[in-house]
Amino acid sequence: MNNRTLVIATGLMLLLALLWVIGVVGRGGNRPDPVGGNATEESRTAASQRTVLPPVDPPTGRQPASTAVAGSERPPQATPADAGTSDANAWTRLQSLLGPCEPVGMGDALCREPLASDASLDEWARAKSLVLANKNREVFEPQMWLANFHEVARRPARTEGRIIDELLARKGDNFELVVENFLTNRDDAADLRTALTAVFDGPHMAEVVVYSMGDGEALNGLLIVGRHRASEEATCVYHLWD
Repeated sequence: MNNRTLVIATGLMLLLALLWVIGVVGRGGNRPDPVGGNATEESRTAASQRTVLPPVDPPTGRQPASTAVAGSERPPQATPADAGTSDANAWTRLQSLLGPCEPVGMGDALCREPLASDASLDEWARAKSLVLANKNREVFEPQMWLANFHEVARRPARTEGRIIDELLARKGDNFELVVENFLTNRDDAADLRTALTAVFDGPHMAEVVVYSMGDGEALNGLLIVGRHRASEEATCVYHLWD
């Protein structure tokens, strides 16, 4: 082999080597990074497996309340002021006209207290009348007071009476004057009759009794007492004048 042939062969070998190097480098640029590629794939997998928590109400973190099923709501409970009456505002109206349950001596009062279903309404009424009359612990002779305490009208069982008619039915004695003073001689007479009717008339009252009371001398009054049908309670209206 002469020198010219040797030079040509050497050049071809160098050219082939150069082309091989270029090819290797070119393929290496398209290969995925063994570290970065795996890390990216792992991140995607972890993201797809991450648990999604339900939304919460800030700031307490309580889960939102589930929607109630239609018709499952409980009806509102009656309050002590209106339970058992035919008018939800009757008790409030009557108390605004007569005043709270406290010893008043002369004047008016409205009371509502617990009373067992088997307790005597008459005994409760007598005791309550004496307490309401004894304002400032005035000296009333209990025996004399209770001796003048007596029934005037009692509504028949299982009937819906009319309290105004029951009050006006008694004629010819001091009780008639007491009723006239109570129902008529006042600026709010019409409102009082309406409120009394709402509280004492209707099926919500199981028992209604009207009493006459006094000290046997100058003081005379009336007491209206009703036992509630739906609850173990009694309501009384007190009125005393001279």
